[in-house]
Amino acid sequence: MRISMTHSLVLGLALGAGCTIDNGLKGSSEATGAYNPPDLSVPKQVDEITQVTVPAVDVLFIVDNSGSMAEEQRALRDNFSLFMQYFTGSGLDYHVGVVSTDCDSPRNKGVLVEDSTGGSAFIDDSFTGEEATASFQQRANLGTNGSSDERGKDAAWAALVTNASSSSAGFMREEADLSVIVISDERDRSRDVTVNEFSSWMTSLKPDGATYFSSVVGLGNGCVTAERGTGYLEVTDNVGGIEWDICSTDYASLLDQLGLQAAGLKNEFYLSLVPVEDSIQVSVTDPEDNVTDYEAGADWTYSASRNSISFLEVFPDPLSVVNITYDVLSTSGDPTVEQTDTAAP
Repeated sequence: MRISMTHSLVLGLALGAGCTIDNGLKGSSEATGAYNPPDLSVPKQVDEITQVTVPAVDVLFIVDNSGSMAEEQRALRDNFSLFMQYFTGSGLDYHVGVVSTDCDSPRNKGVLVEDSTGGSAFIDDSFTGEEATASFQQRANLGTNGSSDERGKDAAWAALVTNASSSSAGFMREEADLSVIVISDERDRSRDVTVNEFSSWMTSLKPDGATYFSSVVGLGNGCVTAERGTGYLEVTDNVGGIEWDICSTDYASLLDQLGLQAAGLKNEFYLSLVPVEDSIQVSVTDPEDNVTDYEAGADWTYSASRNSISFLEVFPDPLSVVNITYDVLSTSGDPTVEQTDTAAP
């Protein structure tokens, strides 16, 4: 449409005189021009995991009986009552058995050691505390004349699989958690089962329960009386459990921690999402609602490969809640999940 000079002049005068033109736009210029950036904040996740106990547990000790193990066997026997305090009178349905690392003779390979009474291949909840300790001390008194070709994984495999329907009948139960504890100052020389085969078997054994493989071995830290426990430590890394320096003289603390874990108390807790590692904060709320904060490095460590935190010196008490707060690195999964157990995802 052509606008005449007259119309243009009138329009200009109208604007100059302060006339208002309704252009159909509503709202103030301030509102329409305000900066409205997207929310780019990192999502925060809180995993609340309840520490629980289990009604049944099977514990297999694999004890090196080669020529250099006299002192370690004695320390194990002398402190075993600290292990058993978490079982006797607890209401737990438990089995505790012992085998040696000597697999040279089929007569000994993975065969549960009996005590002097010969009444049972393993200790169970029918024993009193004193009876259980005395029985274990006899079973763990294996001597030092065993083979120098230590084969701990082979011994465990024989006890739990090969002999399951013969000498080990009734020891390992489908409904019970399983804890395997090897004590040796040498590397593993097993030939029947590899690290990967044994690890895969243990991790798939209890889909609704827990399995642990603890290594009381040389850690390769310069101790001259123990070789690094190669072949054992890798299984512990894959399955989960306690790694302990066999050169340490503090067997009291060792047996205390092993007892806590075997009885169903956890020290490793899995995160539901992938965290920004530096953002992880950990606290524990006990059954009386008292909250304790724990410090990274001093009290717990994070494993990226397992996406879990592990307490170093403590086990949260039964029915306490472990609170793990962190910034989410990956948003895969359900950010509102609340965990109630510690099984690996």
